[in-house]
Amino acid sequence: MTKSHSVQYLDTLPAYYAFLKELYQVNEIALDLEFDRNRYGYGFQLCLIQCRVQSTCYIIDPLLFENNLEEFYTYLEDPINSIICFSFGEDFRLLNSLGCNITTVRDLDIGLSLINEAKQSLVNQISSRLGVQTSKSSQTSNWLTRPLSTKQLQYASEDVLYLFELRDSVIAELHSKSRYSWFEQENDWLYSVENIKPENLNKISIKPKDLDGLNEIQGYTFKKLFEWRDVQAKNLGKPPFQIIDNHFLKLLTQKHALVNNWKNERAVHYSLRNSSIQKAISQQLTSSIEEAITKGLDSTKPANSPLTSDEYEELKKDQKVLKEAKKKVFGTLKDALVKQYGKNVQSYILSNRVIQDLALGKAQLPSYRVELFRQLSTEYSLEIESYLD
Repeated sequence: MTKSHSVQYLDTLPAYYAFLKELYQVNEIALDLEFDRNRYGYGFQLCLIQCRVQSTCYIIDPLLFENNLEEFYTYLEDPINSIICFSFGEDFRLLNSLGCNITTVRDLDIGLSLINEAKQSLVNQISSRLGVQTSKSSQTSNWLTRPLSTKQLQYASEDVLYLFELRDSVIAELHSKSRYSWFEQENDWLYSVENIKPENLNKISIKPKDLDGLNEIQGYTFKKLFEWRDVQAKNLGKPPFQIIDNHFLKLLTQKHALVNNWKNERAVHYSLRNSSIQKAISQQLTSSIEEAITKGLDSTKPANSPLTSDEYEELKKDQKVLKEAKKKVFGTLKDALVKQYGKNVQSYILSNRVIQDLALGKAQLPSYRVELFRQLSTEYSLEIESYLD
C-alpha cells in the first residue's frame, strides 16, 4: 500500500453517512464486493462492499447497513457515474438480485483482453503492471464471520486500492491501439444483457451427470429429495452440501433402507440426525416414489433419457451448419483476427461459443464486433452477411 492510499472501515451510521456525502461529490469510483455463494452460508449473500473514492478505500459492512444501502445503490444506478472494477460478472449479478440496476460499469478485465493480454488474476495484473505486491491469503476465507480479521480487511481493500492506477495503464494502451470505443461498447453490452433473475441465483441445480445410474423413478425421487434438502439448508442458513452429502442423497434413492440408520449417518448434518427429521425424509421418500409411479415413470428406463429421433436429427443438422460455417467463414476469420489483433483478442471477441451462436442465428453482439467482422470478411472475401443478419 502506498502512502497516498488510506483505508476506512465503516461500522457506524455517522461514518457511513459521511461516506455518502463524499461519494456524491465524485463521478467515478472503484468497486468490489465480497460475497458468499453456498460456501459457508446458504445462498448468494453480500458480505462486504469495498469502494474507493478518490484516494480512500471505504469498507462498508452490509450486514450492519443493509437497510441503509438504497442511497448507495442509487449512486451506482446513475449513468453519469462510472464504476471501475475487475472481473465484475458475479458482483453485477448479485447487485442486480438485490434490486440495484447498476449502469456504467467499466470492467478492466475486459480492457485487458481487448489489448491482447492473457487472462490473469487482479493480484498478478497489479504486480506486473504497477509493481505492487498484494495479498492472496484471504481469497477463500469466510466473509460471513464477524468480526473480520485485520488480514481480511487488508485483502478486501487491496481489491480496489489500485484500480485507478490499473485503469490509467489499461486505458492508455486501449487509446494507443484505437480500441477504447471497443472497451466502452463491450462493457455497455455485457452489463446490460447479463441479467439473471434473482430467484435463480440461490438455486443449486441438478446436473444431468447427477442422474447417471438412476432410473426414471429414482431420478424423480432424487429431484424431490434435492428440493427437500434445500429447504432444510435454508432454514439452517447453511450450504446444502453441508446438510446432506450429495452422494448419500443419491444412494438413498437407490437403497431406501439407509433411512433406518439416519441418526448415525455421518453424511447427514448432526442437527438433522433426530427422529422428526428421519420421519420427515422417510415420508418424503415414500411420497416421491408414489408420485413418480402416478406420473407413469418407469423403473426400467434411465433418468437421463436419450435424445428422441427428432432431437437427434436437429442436433445433426446444427452440427452440419456449424461445421460448414467454420469451413466457409469462421476459421479464416479467426486466423485474420489473430494476425491483426492477437490471439487473446480473438479468443475474447470470437470464441467458439460466439461462432456457434452466429452459425445458428442466436448471436447478439455489440456493434463494433459486427463492424470488425464485416471489415475483415471484406478483406478476405468471406460471405459473412447471412450469419450477421
